[in-house]
Amino acid sequence: MTSVNHNNNSGAAGGNDMNAFFSEVTSIQEDITKIEQNINKIEELHDVSLNSVTTEDQTARTTRQLEALTADTTQLSNRTKKRIKDIELANLRLANSPEIQIRRTQAGSLKEKFLKTLRRYQSAESEARKKYQGRMERQYKIVQPDASPQEIAQAMESDNQQIFAQSVLNSTRYGDANRALREVQSRHDDIKKIEKTILELHQLFIDMETLVTEQAEVMNTIEENTQQTDIHLETGNKEVDTAIVSARGARKKKWICLIITLILLIIIVVVVLVQSGALKGNSGSSK
Repeated sequence: MTSVNHNNNSGAAGGNDMNAFFSEVTSIQEDITKIEQNINKIEELHDVSLNSVTTEDQTARTTRQLEALTADTTQLSNRTKKRIKDIELANLRLANSPEIQIRRTQAGSLKEKFLKTLRRYQSAESEARKKYQGRMERQYKIVQPDASPQEIAQAMESDNQQIFAQSVLNSTRYGDANRALREVQSRHDDIKKIEKTILELHQLFIDMETLVTEQAEVMNTIEENTQQTDIHLETGNKEVDTAIVSARGARKKKWICLIITLILLIIIVVVVLVQSGALKGNSGSSK
């Protein structure tokens, strides 16, 4: 089983450090390769599980290996999705960077390769599901040789295994029917697990297509708010400048008025003094 570990460079790759960016791209490519290797092993284990000559212990061991490998692949796929999304989000923030075209090309290549791998995984699981269903149908016919196609289809889709249990009790070939019942129950569980994996893969596809759009809208909203803030700041600065000019003009006018007032006062004082001196002069000469 492939162990899930990696050096998390997504934080550094989110900046404009191209060395960190290429390191993150290489790490993601390695994870996608691990997913492809896991898919190969999952296909092999499905084939082993469908091998009619395996013992119950071998079947149980194969089932455990499949479950562990599927869980590992799911975790690896979700992590890879997040890392690619982180790069795409960083590219949105660095739209004016000189290296943006290189970053977008690398991100697009990663996304295309990852989606191709997911499609292959989905195809492998769908093919395994068909094989398991075919095996279930053959085992059901052992229990109910005269079953119609409609009855078989209903039994395949039903979660109620009592149908099979009742058929075993009514069968004249109890040993074969009992083994067939155990097989049908096991395959039914396998199919449910495969269907769960297929649904998870489908959700991954949706996430890959929608997340960047949502992030772009968020970035656009942030940018618009930033632009509005800049406009408000610019308007505010202009108003402040106007107020400063007005305040300076008002202060200048006050000083002018004060100076004029002082000059008038001086003139009045001088006039009073001159008149007072003249009066004294006239008074002295009359004596």
